[in-house]
Amino acid sequence: MMQLNLVTALLGSAVAAVAAFPTNLAPEISEPGIVESQAAVKVSPRYHVAYSAFGVSGPAQANLPQPVIPSIIRSADDPLVDEGNLPPFSFTCPMHPEIHETHNTPCPICNMNLVETRRAEAWTCPIHSVILESEDGVCPIGGRPLMPIRLELSWTCSEHPEVSSSEPGICPLDGEQKLVQRLNSLPHEDHSPKHGGTFFMAPDNWHHLEGTHPDPGRFVLYLYDNYSQPMDTGTATGRAVLRETYNVSLDSMVEDVAYPLTIGPEGRFFEADIGEQELPTTVTAKIRFEPGADEERFDFIFNSITDDPAGSTFSTQRSGGLGATQATPPPAAATTGTLLVNIPEEPTEIATELAIRNATVQNLVRNGGFTEIWIPALEAKDLALALTPHLDGLTPDKQLPVRLAVKELVRAAWLLDWHGDLGNRQRVEAAYAIFGQAAEIITAAYDRQ
Repeated sequence: MMQLNLVTALLGSAVAAVAAFPTNLAPEISEPGIVESQAAVKVSPRYHVAYSAFGVSGPAQANLPQPVIPSIIRSADDPLVDEGNLPPFSFTCPMHPEIHETHNTPCPICNMNLVETRRAEAWTCPIHSVILESEDGVCPIGGRPLMPIRLELSWTCSEHPEVSSSEPGICPLDGEQKLVQRLNSLPHEDHSPKHGGTFFMAPDNWHHLEGTHPDPGRFVLYLYDNYSQPMDTGTATGRAVLRETYNVSLDSMVEDVAYPLTIGPEGRFFEADIGEQELPTTVTAKIRFEPGADEERFDFIFNSITDDPAGSTFSTQRSGGLGATQATPPPAAATTGTLLVNIPEEPTEIATELAIRNATVQNLVRNGGFTEIWIPALEAKDLALALTPHLDGLTPDKQLPVRLAVKELVRAAWLLDWHGDLGNRQRVEAAYAIFGQAAEIITAAYDRQ
């Protein structure tokens, strides 16, 4: 009966999580977007560095400012990718280039047909991101270790950057020059903080924020686009909330201590005088990005004063894209590559490793390390899935609860990945309630083996 109650509670929690899942992930019909590109190319000794301004029209992002997409054009005699061994085609959405699928299915965001693309793996310097290498190593400037990055690979004419091709060949405009490789930045590939703070993504999948606590009594909030390029504050408004309590009669949270977010010099960031607080301190930024838009919540937890590697908060230097430079590299948030977790052979050892990941996730949730949750959560997902071939080794009364728990843990791991990026503590804790309970059911079944 106890196991049945646990399964019933688990399924009830899953229903609650469905209600909390972001609605903007559901497919919706929209008119096809129109993509136009122009590129201004600057020549460097080894690379052509281009910032291609892509204007996208369509209902999904009609009210959003259009990003400047950093790109690098390699010289014809120094391609990044071996053209005799090209990466395979995958599929992306013309409106949402962050979508990357191995099969040609409708876009999960706007339901548009996907288009073919190639994604290239490369290595770049943490500071001098104009440097791209085809393998791991150290940066030729400064000697720091290179970091992995994924880029969109296409070909263009060196003298006619408006040309774009998915295959190498000869420039169709002059019929003589060999096409050169163009490597475009991809959205959401760089979620590393630029000022030493905590970096979150907004639920609209476009805006990004970084909260810092650079001085006692001061909270600073920076805005970025989906390519991690700095934005000014625009028409956004918000406040910094330090304490709120639940009001039973109103059935809602009431803010007890809150301070307005004021616009910094030249609109480069928001700031609030929050008074000197004992560390660790929690600051909840409540932001409305556009007049009339929904207010979004982002929970920042500061265990210490923020050390800004970019220097003063009055810096105007661009960062975060190809061709950008920074004074010192920010703490990197791994957003590229594939997680590889070692799967033990024995199911009891797999369950032990899963319990370790569960404890790690629990500590990150408790301490506000939301942007780091995805690694142990997705590792736990892989470990749980690795147990499924071994379920026949359990007694019959344990097999169904564990099988259901594995399914719920997998789903909760993706929820933690999503809500961790959004920085909404309430949703993170709701997702962890499912994840943690599922992990306990699984590990308890093997503890008694």
